[in-house]
Formats: sequence, C-alpha cells, structure tokens
Amino acid sequence: MQRLRFRLAITRTQLLQYYQGRTAALSVTTEQGLRLQVALHHFRAFVGHDGLNGRFEIELTEQHRLHRLSRLS
Repeated sequence: MQRLRFRLAITRTQLLQYYQGRTAALSVTTEQGLRLQVALHHFRAFVGHDGLNGRFEIELTEQHRLHRLSRLS
C-alpha cells in the first residue's frame, strides 16, 4: 500500500462553498508532489467549527483506491 501525506487549510466559508457548488472532490497536492482527487465525503469526520485543517495521511491500495484516511495533526 502507498501512503501519502498532505496539508489542508480550508475555512468554514470555503467549505460551505464546496458543498453548495456540489463539488464532489478536493484536489490536493501531497508532500511527495503528487496531485490527488479525494471525494469530499471522506473528510466529514475531520470538519471542525473552523473548517478543515491539518496534516493528513492517505493510504491507497494497489488499485489506487482509498484504504484509510487519517489526520496526523
């Protein structure tokens, strides 16, 4: 499995715009320089009153499907 790390800093207002615009995925650039599209619903557990912030790790299967998403900090 492949593990990739990235940071997000999305304010509550920006996040609401994503949901209102019916955006299905976030585009993130990993610390390794790769660009990923991750379905927005995978981040729901990490949304706080100030938005979506932190450093995350995503674990992908060999078929490049999400296996696990966790917040590191």
